[in-house]
Amino acid sequence: MPDSMKINKYITIFALLLLTSLTATAQVELNQQKCREMALDYSRQIKISENRHQQAVLSGKIAKAQHLPKLSASGLYFYKPDPLEYSLEGGYLPTYTPGPNGEMQPNVQINPNTGAPVTGPDGNPVFNMYAMMPDMNLNIGLEGVTTAGVQIEQPVYMGGKIRTANKLANTGIEVSKKQMDLKKSEVIANVDAAWFQYLAVKEKHLAANEYKILLDSLEATIEATNREGMSTRNELLKVQVKRNEAILLKQKANSGLQLAQMNLCRLIGLPLNTNLIIDAPEETTLPDIQIIEDNNPADRPEYQLLNDAIEAKQYQEKMARAGMLPQIGISAGYSYLGGLEINGQETDEMAFSAMASVKIPIFKWFEEQNKLSKARLETEVARMELEENEKLLQLDIARARFNLEESFTRLQLTEKALEQAQENLETSESLFEEGMEPLVNLLEAQVQWQKAESEYIDAKTSVKLMHTYYLKATGHLSE
Repeated sequence: MPDSMKINKYITIFALLLLTSLTATAQVELNQQKCREMALDYSRQIKISENRHQQAVLSGKIAKAQHLPKLSASGLYFYKPDPLEYSLEGGYLPTYTPGPNGEMQPNVQINPNTGAPVTGPDGNPVFNMYAMMPDMNLNIGLEGVTTAGVQIEQPVYMGGKIRTANKLANTGIEVSKKQMDLKKSEVIANVDAAWFQYLAVKEKHLAANEYKILLDSLEATIEATNREGMSTRNELLKVQVKRNEAILLKQKANSGLQLAQMNLCRLIGLPLNTNLIIDAPEETTLPDIQIIEDNNPADRPEYQLLNDAIEAKQYQEKMARAGMLPQIGISAGYSYLGGLEINGQETDEMAFSAMASVKIPIFKWFEEQNKLSKARLETEVARMELEENEKLLQLDIARARFNLEESFTRLQLTEKALEQAQENLETSESLFEEGMEPLVNLLEAQVQWQKAESEYIDAKTSVKLMHTYYLKATGHLSE
């Protein structure tokens, strides 16, 4: 065998093995719980909520750090080649003498007649003796001045601002958690709807195939009787028309199944052409449903978020009020100064310093008062929004409960209708075989059965979907 043929053979074998591997990996076994887990893991909205939660946690740590002392270090190097030169003018300085009690007293001239100090023309007292201070020249060298130091600062009282900021940050963490729960419930509701829709279309596809099989069998029977002259050409045409409708119905069901499968794959993060396999037959059963008559929305994340909004606004009120109170802080430091020359003598020293500061706001053109008034108005708005939305949430829960109850009623009716349609079809088939039932009645019985089967599938799907929506409305879906 030529080398080129061997190479082509190996390439063909490798391609077949690769295609087989891809085909095998393109099949995924799923159930409802696995779909939920995959959707939550894939959802970008969940990832964004988790990111915001981490941001809120970090904000809480930042707020807690405001209680702690802050340590900082600083350094400075300054270079100026030309020194600074100053000249201090000299002059006569007054003198002092020790008094009877040892304290220094001005050595002024006393008028013996009046006992008062003698004053000169300028009105200043005249001294008995003056000291002469000559002119002084200062030469300050700045060729490499270096300073370095460390400082620690500790807030003592900031009007309650730091404590309130901590509480506000903790509220932000709780808000981020509830927002994440809200996003989870939305993702679960969407993927449940896609999952139930996929199961429903899959059942309808099987029902359409079964309907076509019935018409295939009936067409074969009519064709045989037509050849023997026991049926008319018109009867055969009627069956063939119904069979063509069944073929179209099956094609639509197949297209719907593929679209439902692609939609489910989109939500759980799989390639759209993935072949899904249901690994749990009990997925077609109905859920265990308990209906609660109470319409209390306290478990819903939306209601809890509205409550947290009020709490956050109240903390913002306190923050605004804190701006009107005194602020107290203390600090201490240790510093070094070197490289400074004065008249040729260089400084090189270490020094410790401490400071306490008090800041008392007095007047800012009513800025803080206006901030406080604005915060109070925002709190009032948050309370009104809670009152308004609480009624809407109660209405939403009641609507979800009514829809669920109606879906149960519809399921019972469609189940009974399917049983009746099945019994009617069996009776029509038996009578038709005995020649006691016209073909039109049999075709009508088959259509009624197919319609009852489709409505029953829709009713089962509606119960499952309404149950999911009811859990979401009551705030228990993400559990």
